[in-house]
Amino acid sequence: MPRKKLGYAFSDEVVKSAKKFGHFKDFKGLDSGWQDGFLPNFRPSFIKDSISSWRVLITACIILISLFGLFLRLFHLQIIEGATFRGLADSNRIHSRIIHAPRGVIYDRNGKVLAESNPGYRLEGRFVGHDEALRLEATGHQGYDKLETDTIRSYPMSEVTSHILGYVSEITESELKSDEFKDYKIGDKLGRAGVEQVYERYLKGTDGAEIIEVDSTGKKLRSLRRIEPIPGHNLHLSIDADLQNQAYNRLKEAVTKVGSCCGSVIAENPKTGEILAMVSLPTFDGNSFTDPTKSQLVSAYFTSQFSPLLNRAIAGTYPPGSTFKIASSLAALGSGRITASTVIEDTGVINLGPYTFANWYFTQHGRKEGMVDIVRALERSNDTFFYKVGELVGEKALADAARKMGMGKKLGIDLPGEVEGLIPSDEWKRQVLDEVWFPGDSLHMAIGQGFLLATPLQVLAQTSYIAANGKLYKPYLVTAISRSDGSFIKRIVPQLLSADLFPKEHLLLVKQGLERVTKQGGTAWPFFNFSIPTAGKTGTAEFGDPRDRTHAWYTSYAPVDDPQLSVTALVEAGGEGSTVASPVVKHIYTWYFNSDKSQIKSLDVAPLDIESRRLGE
Repeated sequence: MPRKKLGYAFSDEVVKSAKKFGHFKDFKGLDSGWQDGFLPNFRPSFIKDSISSWRVLITACIILISLFGLFLRLFHLQIIEGATFRGLADSNRIHSRIIHAPRGVIYDRNGKVLAESNPGYRLEGRFVGHDEALRLEATGHQGYDKLETDTIRSYPMSEVTSHILGYVSEITESELKSDEFKDYKIGDKLGRAGVEQVYERYLKGTDGAEIIEVDSTGKKLRSLRRIEPIPGHNLHLSIDADLQNQAYNRLKEAVTKVGSCCGSVIAENPKTGEILAMVSLPTFDGNSFTDPTKSQLVSAYFTSQFSPLLNRAIAGTYPPGSTFKIASSLAALGSGRITASTVIEDTGVINLGPYTFANWYFTQHGRKEGMVDIVRALERSNDTFFYKVGELVGEKALADAARKMGMGKKLGIDLPGEVEGLIPSDEWKRQVLDEVWFPGDSLHMAIGQGFLLATPLQVLAQTSYIAANGKLYKPYLVTAISRSDGSFIKRIVPQLLSADLFPKEHLLLVKQGLERVTKQGGTAWPFFNFSIPTAGKTGTAEFGDPRDRTHAWYTSYAPVDDPQLSVTALVEAGGEGSTVASPVVKHIYTWYFNSDKSQIKSLDVAPLDIESRRLGE
C-alpha cells in the first residue's frame, strides 16, 4: 500500500499489524466490544455513521424556525409594540398630577372677602389636610404619587352670608354623565345654592398639571414639567358685609327674643335694585360642606323641620298682611272710586251677609277710628277702610296693582330658588279649590290676608317702587366679574323693570300715608322719635296658627326726601309688626346712617308708654 504523505492511517496500521501476526479477521464480523476495550469511543473511518441525513435536516430546520420565531417576537416587542411598552415603563417612573384650579374669590361692595379658596390636597377624590399631605410626602407613603394639589372653599362670615353665597359640594355620578358637566371629573366641586351656583361657569377655573418622576416606591424624585392652573373669575357683590352682619345680628336677637324659629331681612338701594343685605334664619355654615368631620351636621341641614337651607327672603311665601295695603291704596285710587277726599267711617266692625269683619284696633282695644281718609288709613293701618276698598274694586283691580309692583311673579334676582308667590283670582280658586270667588275673599285680600302669598323680596319691591317714585328695578347681587389679575370682564348695570304705571299724584298720597306711619299716632311707634325721617308700613299677618300667632312684618325706606335704603323685615310667628319687626329695621337704620358706628351698642327698644304700644299693629 503506498504511503500517504503524512503516513499510514492508524486503522491501516492496525490491519497491517494484525495480518502480520496472524490475528487479523474481517472487522465487519467482529463484535464491536473490542473497539471500546482497545480504544474507548473508537470508530474506524470505514464504519458508516448510523445517523441519517434526514434527521440532520429536520434538526436544522427546527433550529432555523425557532430562531426565526424568536426574531419575529423581538420585532413585535421592539418595533410594533415598542411605544406601548415604553409607555408602560415610563408610567412606572413618570406620573402626572392634576393641579386643581382655585375657584374665584367673592368680594363685597367694599372689597371685603366673602368667599375664598385655601390650599388643600386631594387623594383619589378624597380631601386630605395639609399635615396629612406633608406626612405622605415625607414618608413616601404608597399612593403619594396620586396626591393632587387642590383648594378648599372657605367662607369667613360663614352663617351670616350663607344664603347669599351658597356652598360647594362634590359632583355626583349622575351629574358627571350630563353634557352640562362634561368638563368635570370625579371629586370636582360644584356650586350649590346662592351665587356659587348661579355663577358656577365663571367661578370654576381651568385645571393645571405637574409631570413628576418617581422611584420604585412611588416617592417623588423631581418635577419634569408643570402647567399652572388658571383660577376662576372673581365676583363683586352689591352686599355691604358690615350691614349684612348688623342685619343678621338684629334679626337673630328679635327671633330669639320672641321664641320664633325663623325670619328674614332684606335691604336694597331702591334707586338701582342693588341688594345691600339679605338674611334668612335659620341659617347654615357653608364651611361644613367641605369638612368631612361635619357630615352629621350637613345631614341635619337636610332633615331639620325648620329647613335652614331654604332662603326665606326669596323662597318663603307668607300672607303679607297690612304691608299689602300699599298695593290696595293704589288699586283704590286707580279705580276712581276712592279719591284723596274720600272718607269712610270706622265702626269697628262691618257686616257682609252673615259674616263680620273687624278692625284690628277694635278687636284688640275696643276702640274705633272715626272718619278715615286714605292717608289716615295707611297711617293707622285701618282695616275698615281697606275692607271697603276690597268691596268697591274687587280682586282683579287689587291683583293688577300688586303685579305692577312685582308681586305674583319672579323678580329675576340672580339667586336660585326664587318663587312667584300667589296672587289669587276667581279662576285660580275654581281650579285649585273648586270654589267660586266670594265677596268676602276680596275683603280679606285688600288687607293682605286670605289666599294671598308673597315673599319678603316682593314686599320689599313694592316698598322700593314707592321710594323710587314709581320705578321698579330688578334686584341683583353681582355688580361685576373680574379676572384673577384684577381686570374686569363684565359689569352689571341696574335694569329697570317697570316705570310710571301709576299717576304721580296717587304715589304722592301713598307716600304721605307711609311717612305718617312713623310719626306720633302712626303704627310704627319705635320710630316716633327717630332722628332720620323715614316712611314705612307695619304688618301683622294671620296664617291659621292653632295658637293664634301672627307673622310680624315691617317694610320701610329712608330718608324720605332722598331714599338711599329700603328694608323689609319678617319674623315668623313673631307677633305684631310694630313691636317685633320695626325695631329690627330701626336699628339697621341707626347703624347705617350713623357716621360713628362704634357708638352703637344697645339694640333693645324700650316702649315709649303703654298707649304708644296700643297705637301699633
